[in-house]
Amino acid sequence: MGELILCKKPIAAVPYYIEDVSLNIYSLEELCYYVSHNAYLINADFASVELCNWIGREVGKDEEKVLLDIIEEEKPLHVFVNALLSLCDYLPGEEIRNVTEIISSFENKSPIECSKIRADRLLDKSKIVDALYEYENILDKCEKDKKDISKEFMGDIWHNLAVCYSRLFFFREASICFEYAYQLNRKKISLEAMLCTYRCMRDEEGFNMQVAKYFVPEDLADKIKKIVTDTSTSIDVKNFSNRLDKMKTDFYEEKSYQKQLGIIIDKWKSEYNMLCNI
Repeated sequence: MGELILCKKPIAAVPYYIEDVSLNIYSLEELCYYVSHNAYLINADFASVELCNWIGREVGKDEEKVLLDIIEEEKPLHVFVNALLSLCDYLPGEEIRNVTEIISSFENKSPIECSKIRADRLLDKSKIVDALYEYENILDKCEKDKKDISKEFMGDIWHNLAVCYSRLFFFREASICFEYAYQLNRKKISLEAMLCTYRCMRDEEGFNMQVAKYFVPEDLADKIKKIVTDTSTSIDVKNFSNRLDKMKTDFYEEKSYQKQLGIIIDKWKSEYNMLCNI
């Protein structure tokens, strides 16, 4: 899982399989690690008799009974998770509270609302592709059950989907999603974001068409232009440009300069691949 997890008891001979993420769990500590790092993926199905039975075999019958009693008494999911994380001292008390607070935020909400919360948390954690797929799944579900979904909620989903595309530099796709968002939620932030994507694409004609289509005031259009221009001429951009000029001086031979440039580009590729979870 990318980190060393100290287990105080022998690992399980038979792992517990978490189907949602196709993951085998071999110890209680590893299970606590999974829950703490994926709290936004935990749903009611997680609190299962099968999990309790596995814990009973690997940890102890007393611990199994505590968890089974919570299920039988139909207590909230966050109570089950709190008890589970408290079975070993892998996580400090403050982290356990943070995890249970995240999970409790899902309770008393519709499945669609829970899915959005999970997608939003994925986006916040820069798990862009995972968030993108989650938003698309939500939109598919919304299409099948429109009567219970508000236009504003649908628009907010489209907006966040557009944010995912923007962070992956798919500005054309983002512009389309931002426009859908604005048509549904009528929020200024979606309109401004849509116009920004046209400026990022340097699509002056498309920008002007959208300004006319949505009767965007001249001062707002000028504001959008300034935002994108200021970003493209920021201190960081200027510093990078100066760095390239210095490289041309330090590595006056073309091959040496190209080699250094290749190192920078390879770093960008690596960062982008990480962003895409490749």
